[in-house]
Amino acid sequence: MLVQEKNNKGLSLLELIVVLSIVGILSAVAYPNFSSWYKEREVRQAAVKIHALMKNIAIQTEKGTFGYVQVLFSNDDDNLIVSSKGMTMQTLSTKINDGTDPWNTDMTGESRCNVTDTNYWDTDLATASSELKNSVYSITLSDVTTNFEGTGAICFSRNGKFYEGSDELAESTSVPYEFFFVCRRTSSQNRCPISFGASGPGDDGDELKAFEEGGEPEESSEEQSAVLPIPTAEAEYLRAIRWGRFGNFSIKLFNNNYTITTDPDTGKKVKMWIGGSWRS
Repeated sequence: MLVQEKNNKGLSLLELIVVLSIVGILSAVAYPNFSSWYKEREVRQAAVKIHALMKNIAIQTEKGTFGYVQVLFSNDDDNLIVSSKGMTMQTLSTKINDGTDPWNTDMTGESRCNVTDTNYWDTDLATASSELKNSVYSITLSDVTTNFEGTGAICFSRNGKFYEGSDELAESTSVPYEFFFVCRRTSSQNRCPISFGASGPGDDGDELKAFEEGGEPEESSEEQSAVLPIPTAEAEYLRAIRWGRFGNFSIKLFNNNYTITTDPDTGKKVKMWIGGSWRS
């Protein structure tokens, strides 16, 4: 009995070339979009993690776990480390009731938001209970950076009674800045191109001046709290975490604005960065 021979054929060389060409074209088109999405995702997730850490430790003061808490930021050429610390209600009460404790002095030029004394925060002590240690945590972020090198801290207490900043996050003495920047870390960018008092292209400076001087711009107090500096250069995937004396944590995204102009050297049309704006 004759069995019909199966007609099994592979791809011809021409068909293989066509398939590879199609795959190559699709990859070339899709990769830039995927790369941009992945980079944006890194910064977005980092901002969400920092936001969650800050919100969590501030909530601990309302729960009564701590009387005074700190969020400490440490940034170098490799990592951005964000950690939380806490002082118990008992320790805080002892300090307040002790007239000789520096806590109750003028503390001119100093801050209660201590970043140097390893025995200052109860959660740093070897004798701290597991409950206290489990109420604070630290995150290490290698793919993102901020606008400063070194340390900066922000401290909160219940009902906003004690609210201070330290080091890079202190605007003056212990008056805190109320925002923190996050952008992508690259081989050529170890710092976000923005400073706490920056005014970049596209910003007329009126709102920023009022913000810096503590004045009242022509807007509501709620809108005033949303005022943020503008980068001094193009900043991709830039985000800001905001807060206030009573918490009110939020995340904002910077939108770059561009205009089309003519390059005087080549005569070609080019895209030029002209600043941007913040949005929720």
